[in-house]
Amino acid sequence: MLGLLGGCSSPPQAKLQASIGTYNATGVGRSYLLVLRPQQQPNSITVNVSGPGGYSESITLQSASSRTPSGVWWQVGWNPSPSLSSGTYTFSALIDGQTELVPVEVDASSTLAQPTVSIGNNPTTRSVTASWNPVPGAGAFLVRLVNRTTGSVVASTRVTSLSTTFSSLSLNTSDQYAVEVYAASSNIANDPPLVSGQFNMSLGESANFTVSAP
Repeated sequence: MLGLLGGCSSPPQAKLQASIGTYNATGVGRSYLLVLRPQQQPNSITVNVSGPGGYSESITLQSASSRTPSGVWWQVGWNPSPSLSSGTYTFSALIDGQTELVPVEVDASSTLAQPTVSIGNNPTTRSVTASWNPVPGAGAFLVRLVNRTTGSVVASTRVTSLSTTFSSLSLNTSDQYAVEVYAASSNIANDPPLVSGQFNMSLGESANFTVSAP
C-alpha cells in the first residue's frame, strides 16, 4: 500500500512477503506465513517453495479465505510434515507478469514450546473460556474452538493475550469439544500480520470437554 507521510511518498512495499519456520506439534514440521500485496489481487495464486535437501512445495492462496479488511491477503499454514532442515528457502510467485523471489534463512533447531491449555469452569452451549501459559518467543496466538465429534471448527480468533472467551455460541450438549492454541513467533493478530525473518508455530490442545445449558 502506498501512502504519504510529511509530504513524501513512502517506498512501495514488496508484492510478496513470506516466512517459513518450524511447527511444533506431534512432531516438528513446518509452518509458513504469506502476505500478498498490493490491494489488486487475483482470485488465486500459487507460491512455490524450494529449500535444502530437495525441499519442494506449492502453496495455493485463495482470496475467498485470505482477504482482510485492509485489502491485503495473507495465509498462515502448518503441517507436521515435511520437516525442515536449516538453510535458505526461496518463495517464488508470478505477480503482475513478473516473478517475485523471497529468500528466508531458517534455523531448524529453533522451536516454540507448546502452550498448556485450560478450559474455564462450566463451559456452556453459549460460552467457552480458555487460557494458556506464556510461550517464550511467541508474538500472538491463533485460538480455535473445535467440535471433536464432527471434526469441524466452531469459532476462531487471533489474540496477543493469554486467554479468550468464545461467546454467542450454539453448541450441543451431546458433542465433545476442545480448544486448540497455536503460538506464533510473528504477530498474526495484526491486520495484516507482520512478516519478519523465520516464522515458528507450536500447537497446544485442551482436554476434550462437554458443555451444559446456561
